[in-house]
Amino acid sequence: MIEVFYFFLFQVVAIGMAFMPAHLGALGLSGAQISTALAVSPLLALVVPLGWAWLADRTQRHDRVLRFIAFGAWLGFSPLAWAHGRAAQSFTLILTGYLGYATFFVGMGGLADALAVARVRAGAIYGRLRLWGSVGYVVAAVTVGALLGPYAVRLRGPLVPCAMWLALAGAFVASLGLGGTGEASTRPRLADVRALLAEPGLRLILLAGALHWACMSPYNVFFGVFLRDLGLAPLWWGVAYAIGVTAEMLVLLYFHRLHARASLDTLLAAAFVASALRWVGNAALRAPAALIALQALHGMTFGMFWSAAIALVASTVPPKLRATGQALLVMAINLGGAVGNLAVGRVYDSAGPGRLFAVAAAGELLPLLVVLYARRLGIGTLARSTAPG
Repeated sequence: MIEVFYFFLFQVVAIGMAFMPAHLGALGLSGAQISTALAVSPLLALVVPLGWAWLADRTQRHDRVLRFIAFGAWLGFSPLAWAHGRAAQSFTLILTGYLGYATFFVGMGGLADALAVARVRAGAIYGRLRLWGSVGYVVAAVTVGALLGPYAVRLRGPLVPCAMWLALAGAFVASLGLGGTGEASTRPRLADVRALLAEPGLRLILLAGALHWACMSPYNVFFGVFLRDLGLAPLWWGVAYAIGVTAEMLVLLYFHRLHARASLDTLLAAAFVASALRWVGNAALRAPAALIALQALHGMTFGMFWSAAIALVASTVPPKLRATGQALLVMAINLGGAVGNLAVGRVYDSAGPGRLFAVAAAGELLPLLVVLYARRLGIGTLARSTAPG
């Protein structure tokens, strides 16, 4: 059932990334207001996931905690789904809705990965489990884009938030069929967190992940708005996101084979270089077909990076602190996301999306330098053959 949960979880992510920013813009919010609302999740993710992970590890019932927060996220998003007319234009209402939803949603990914990694320890392949999340993403991106029709005028209506609310409901229903990890867990202490952070490989991925995620903020927040500004219909936004996530699926599916042949630092460096090239293309290209095709590099930007991150965390974190380790990863990348999300709205209002992607391309040099420095120190080849792919 973890596959079904991933399927609906990443439908939420797809709708939230591809269409919600443009929906908020259609309601009259400025770029700064949109990026502020979308920064709520990464800001909460700096602390909240560790609290949910602590509860899951202490109770040894990761499935029950996940079920509870899936329901909370669905309930918390309800005001955004069902507020129409002038009420839907209230920035206060939107911010409150995102706060209620994100308080729970930010813990769902880490706990789902903890359950998935437990299955990997029993012989499953992580990429094949997580693959269903990418399938859900593609289904949601294309379907919602098609339902919006050839013009963006329907973005103002309830279709986008209601679709996201239904995907959250699907994730909650799927969570009812999940079982526990089957592994012993323990109440994490501050000393345990310090011990995890003492692992050089884990520190590497936390730092590189935060930097990389900050560089992804222009895409995560404004790529759909960017395509709207170029005059493309919502269906083509969905196609662009679907192409990227299809490439991501292929990387997730075959990462375990790549992992058996290359060290972690090499795979991470390749992901960051490909991402920089992608952002340069986003800044420079205006031909719709070329711009849409370029999004296939999302397989490297997210698929390669995330698979390597999961492999490193799985190899360096003891099973008893599985959820805590995943929560630290989520917190690190969301630190970068929070900083990036808060900044991009103001840059968008003043300079437009082209400048955003140019800055992101230059920024990818920072996580690349972290990886190269780690290679020089002999760090980064961890888990070449022992971590799950």
